Amino acid sequence: MLNYLFLSVAELVLFIAITFGMEQVSDKKSLKFYLGLCGGVLLAVGAINYFCMPTLQWWGFEGVWIETALVSAVGFGLAVGFYIDQSDLGWREKEAIQKRRKELKAFSKEWFAEYKDWARALPLIITLIAPIFAWFQSAEVWNPEKYVKRLDVVEVADTTFSRNIAAVDIDKVITVDLELAKKVGDDVLGNDAGLGSKTQIGNPTLQIFTGTFTINGGKKLSFKDAPIWVAPLEHTSIFKYLANGTTPGYVIIDATNSDKRYLVTEVNGRPLALKYLESAWFNDDVERHIKVIGGYLHKGLNDHSFEIDPNGQPYWVLSSYEQTIGFCGEESEGPILVNAETGEIKAYTIADAPEWVDRIQPKDFIREQIKHWGEYQKGYLNACWFARQDGVMAPTPGMTLVYSHGKSYWYTGIKSAASDAGTNGFMLVDTRTKEAKFYRNALPGFNEDAAREIADGQETASAASYKATFPVLYNVRGIPTYFMVYKDVSGNVQGYCFVSSNNRSAVGCDKLKSEALRKYQDMLKALKLDGMTDSKVEAVSLDATVRGIVLEEGSYYILLNEKQGFEFTGKSSNFPEMKWTKTGDKVKVTFNIGEDKVVPLESFDNLSFDI
Repeated sequence: MLNYLFLSVAELVLFIAITFGMEQVSDKKSLKFYLGLCGGVLLAVGAINYFCMPTLQWWGFEGVWIETALVSAVGFGLAVGFYIDQSDLGWREKEAIQKRRKELKAFSKEWFAEYKDWARALPLIITLIAPIFAWFQSAEVWNPEKYVKRLDVVEVADTTFSRNIAAVDIDKVITVDLELAKKVGDDVLGNDAGLGSKTQIGNPTLQIFTGTFTINGGKKLSFKDAPIWVAPLEHTSIFKYLANGTTPGYVIIDATNSDKRYLVTEVNGRPLALKYLESAWFNDDVERHIKVIGGYLHKGLNDHSFEIDPNGQPYWVLSSYEQTIGFCGEESEGPILVNAETGEIKAYTIADAPEWVDRIQPKDFIREQIKHWGEYQKGYLNACWFARQDGVMAPTPGMTLVYSHGKSYWYTGIKSAASDAGTNGFMLVDTRTKEAKFYRNALPGFNEDAAREIADGQETASAASYKATFPVLYNVRGIPTYFMVYKDVSGNVQGYCFVSSNNRSAVGCDKLKSEALRKYQDMLKALKLDGMTDSKVEAVSLDATVRGIVLEEGSYYILLNEKQGFEFTGKSSNFPEMKWTKTGDKVKVTFNIGEDKVVPLESFDNLSFDI
């Protein structure tokens, strides 16, 4: 905190140097006035430094420069005012406007003619000129090549998509978005009247979690590559912070099933006491704690994420960054972790960050870098609206997280500059390493907003006024597919919808996830799109024994002893023998099997009987 105190004193000295001359302090009354003014300036800049915590670098971060410009401008204005007040201009007399202008012009020449008064204006002049130099150094018009090179994008064939993104596992499809996670978290907290009156749910973070630990009363939680929302319990006000000091834990919400929700107040038999929070004050505020106590006053901090390690210990994860193109070009250097209970701070590089940390590259940094990559491939002028815009591309609205093989990616569609709904492909950027891959579609596609319109336009959804959530990308039999959740007006989940990213007719919607997926796969097959299968597809013909069979929403789901780990599905309208099949029957089936866990059957013959 001393660094910010020294900065405040330095700004005060600058203010005095600009504002006052020895001849102005002529009596006690003037001295009291000037001392009071100086005290006010010190309090003002001190408050700015305490609450805003500008990054303490002489160049690249604008906070200190803005503060200095304000102090210089105020000081210079007061210096001019004091000079006029002591001159014989008759400022308070009722003279003609024309005469005033002439006198003020004469005053200006006289004031600026004096060396010492001119010198007072230098800090203001410098702080006004500095942004001009910063603009030349930072502006995209002068540095398009630098902006393009911030993101190293590899263009890959669309057919390699399934090698990077695993085929959809219906049990791990994310059905709980941020809005619903907050709502469920509020419900969980509302069930505990004592906690609900003094704490509130903080901002949830989505992470892929693997770990095992016990919570309240010894209840065991175990996850493997499971998408979960984690949200801290935050103070409801400064008065609650002063009264309580800490909050007693956090909330976990299964992102695949909102019924699985846990209020965690104990971890492995130890009560939780979260001290360092976004709602805390003074040095318990998590960002102030990092800057002031951790000594990271010279670092930019971004992207507050609340995550838990494999043992259930809560941490804050913030990205440390530098400006690489003047005052712009933000680049993440690595995560800074803060133990939410003890306040222990540890900084990591991108390479040595713990495996359980999902996000190191902030969303807004990546979106800006994708935007610049698409705009300036052929220079700045080519990207202007009045130019040809040859080859100019842009990210589609919105950006989501995609998880696969234990990794997470930022996903966005890529469209041409002149396109509204169509896409040229999509991009996946590793949230840790910033490795970027552009999948250029062999077929024209459409963006996320268009996918939502298709989902909302389905007959059942339209009739019930259900609205689809923002799409998340999945691999369904090798085809990039948008997945959405239907919600009613109260925000409750009412169904699910799969839409192909490049075929408006390939849609599957239903109240059940599994049935929506089956309908979508049937549509892919009907449209002869299922040939675009994932990289490990095998055509299989098999004699097998039925281990189990159930009828769900008009489709049969069958388990086979000889092919465990997969569900096989079909309809009796296509395979009449299915409705008479029972556990233990011998069957002959054919199917194309890849990484999908739910596999549509190509043929089905019950060998135990003939109809």
